[in-house]
Amino acid sequence: MEKKLAEAALFMSPEPLTLDELTKIMSAPSFAISLKILDDLIEEYGQKDTSLEIVKTEDSRYLMRVKNDFLGKVSHLAVSTEMSKAVLRTLGLIAAKQPVKQSLVVAIIGNKAYDYIGELTETGFLKFKKFGNTKILETTEKFDTYFGKDVEQIKRMATAQQTLTT
Repeated sequence: MEKKLAEAALFMSPEPLTLDELTKIMSAPSFAISLKILDDLIEEYGQKDTSLEIVKTEDSRYLMRVKNDFLGKVSHLAVSTEMSKAVLRTLGLIAAKQPVKQSLVVAIIGNKAYDYIGELTETGFLKFKKFGNTKILETTEKFDTYFGKDVEQIKRMATAQQTLTT
């Protein structure tokens, strides 16, 4: 029963869950038991011929997501998006060109980019370092976790897309 509760929680949660949160949901008697259940689930999903995976993030949270091989074909089916297309477009630009100067993003997107960058920083998808009168923008681990892609994959996809359109 505990394992099924963990699986159901991971399926339903839009955000990665901590071991503490999952232990409470499962009513497991200890963190050790919860950890064993989660490790077993990760292994089971790794061995199954399925489009889903359960992963442990770098900050020790757990989530269920669609494997990268299937994401491109089904991501449009997501119930709602938390970000506008303009914000997503800005995030995509930053992900593809990072590390990138904020001034370059503003030159490409326009002055609204400041608002979009602020929103993305506030939601934890972007981080920045001051660089003279501008900032150097990069995506965060939350970006990788949420979108299921790492930066190098995005850069390869952007390069391939540019090649196709030229």
